[in-house]
Amino acid sequence: MMVRSYGDMAQYLFLRNRSVDLNDTLDTLTQEISTGISSNLPEKLGGDLGFVTDLERSIAKMDSYQVAAQETALFASTAQTFIGRINDNAQSIGTDILALTAGTNDTTTQSLADQSRVYLESAISNLNGQLSGRSLFAGTDTAAVPLESADTMMAALQVEVSGLTDPDDIVAAVEDWFNDPTGFDVVMYNGSTSDVAPVRIGTAEEVSISLRADDDRFKDAMMGFALGALAGDETLGLTPGEAGDLLDRAGVRIVAAQTSLTEVQADLGFIEHRIEETQTRNAAALTSMSVTLNDLILADTAESASRLEEVQFQLEALYTITARSSQLNLLNYM
Repeated sequence: MMVRSYGDMAQYLFLRNRSVDLNDTLDTLTQEISTGISSNLPEKLGGDLGFVTDLERSIAKMDSYQVAAQETALFASTAQTFIGRINDNAQSIGTDILALTAGTNDTTTQSLADQSRVYLESAISNLNGQLSGRSLFAGTDTAAVPLESADTMMAALQVEVSGLTDPDDIVAAVEDWFNDPTGFDVVMYNGSTSDVAPVRIGTAEEVSISLRADDDRFKDAMMGFALGALAGDETLGLTPGEAGDLLDRAGVRIVAAQTSLTEVQADLGFIEHRIEETQTRNAAALTSMSVTLNDLILADTAESASRLEEVQFQLEALYTITARSSQLNLLNYM
């Protein structure tokens, strides 16, 4: 019978190497259980990591689409709120003017004119609205405050209609100022004449929210409010009849502008619906890709936990053997 023996150094190296191997395995299994990700993806995937890389890239891109969609949805929702305020005011004052001008007196005319001035200020304030420090109605120049104050507008219009008393002449002069490139666009508008670029919110989906304070539909609303305010301007020297006629014309224009504002809101609502649908599709795609990626890279935690217990037992046994072998010597043997 052959008896094979090992020297002390050989035995020490064997136990040490075995301890290192078991500790490495323990660390690997602990990492798999804590992260849930397989520690040896190349082995699990047969050496082909290309699909995993493509999936991770697609997930990152879809995440960026979702962020863009969320920001654009907030932009559209905030713009919708600002436009809605202008529209509500136009509907309110337009209806009141057309309902009351047939029997207006000086007091009623002045009250409606004052209300028109308040709504003009409100319209300008809303068109100067911002989201996170960015102007919504200034085109690409989002740092600009797109419109000057109502005082600036009314001062310019007073100059334009100075000496005029016929309501039709006043309306024509105000229209000319709003339409003249050297009028409203120079005196009032400070934003860019370029629209904000379309935003990609999905793999094959992008939206464009082109809203600027110099849009004719917004200018029409401001024109109607301004005409109503001029009806109560004492510096023009209008008779009660002329002021009432001018207020009536302002009411007609405000009602027409209110219809245009409703169309703007409808277009914006359609964009909001598209964003919502795209977000739903993006979320579904993200879920599908994430599930596929998990199937590829996730470790079997149940198996890892079982192996972890086995390795812990082996390590404890190794420590016991090492401790006992270190106590063996010739004196104890004798």
